Amino acid sequence: MSQDPQATAERKYPYTFGGAFTRSVDSKGRFHLPFRFRSKSGGGPVEDEEREKYMFSPGHDGSITLMPHSVWEDNFNRMRSDEPTDEDIRNRRLMSLMSRMVQPDAQGRVAIPAEFKALLGLDKKVTVVGMGTYMELWVPEEAENLPQDQDGLGAGFLRNFYR
Repeated sequence: MSQDPQATAERKYPYTFGGAFTRSVDSKGRFHLPFRFRSKSGGGPVEDEEREKYMFSPGHDGSITLMPHSVWEDNFNRMRSDEPTDEDIRNRRLMSLMSRMVQPDAQGRVAIPAEFKALLGLDKKVTVVGMGTYMELWVPEEAENLPQDQDGLGAGFLRNFYR
């Protein structure tokens, strides 16, 4: 009996973050998560024990990543699957040391740890870019300079994306 591909995808990727949103950062370093990014159920108010935990970690190209703790944990454990080299051990240690767990408050605000605010140079605004299983955080001026034209997408990527 074959499995439903949609159900398999939902189990493998319980989150799909997409789009870009610019949010204000308050004096305590908090910003509102985009509404549809707030919980596994697609947003809205949830009880404290149901509220998803997220991990801040260093990202690609100078960004900061924010991902559900369960995804971060899966990624971290996947890195442990092979016989570790000294470099693997160093990289896992650094990723662990450089990551911070956060939980949105009842209003859906996430507090950006001070070291990540300083690393990005965040002040009053942050741009959140959905990247599928995680989000990237950028200073809005840098996010505006990210390639945003269709010409940057390779034909192979587009074929694979729309299959």
